[in-house]
Amino acid sequence: MKIKALFSVLLLAFSTISTANVMMEMFQMQREMGTLLRAESAEKFQQGAENFLVAAKKAQQTMPMSLDEDQEKFKGYQAGMQDVIDVVEQAKELAAAGKLDEAKTTVSKLNKMKASYHAEYK
Repeated sequence: MKIKALFSVLLLAFSTISTANVMMEMFQMQREMGTLLRAESAEKFQQGAENFLVAAKKAQQTMPMSLDEDQEKFKGYQAGMQDVIDVVEQAKELAAAGKLDEAKTTVSKLNKMKASYHAEYK
């Protein structure tokens, strides 16, 4: 019985930490999106994009608490995160090709995606 109680406490603690990590990653993504939109060079854009992608990939692997352990919703959340990752990777390639304005236009699509995905998964 004590083992079950201990396991429950550890599971709850881990869930809380995981949720905190998702929020932190989302905050980092929002911060890096601002960096991307304000970048004055392709190099700064690419660095911001890399930072964004690191945070997004971490967030993609962690189930938000709002999904209540629903594996089907988590699959949808992960697919949505992959869409976001794909947009930033595309923008990063544009910046690498010297098309900074096009890269910024591509990244600006994230605001609409964010509103849509937050309505569904937050």
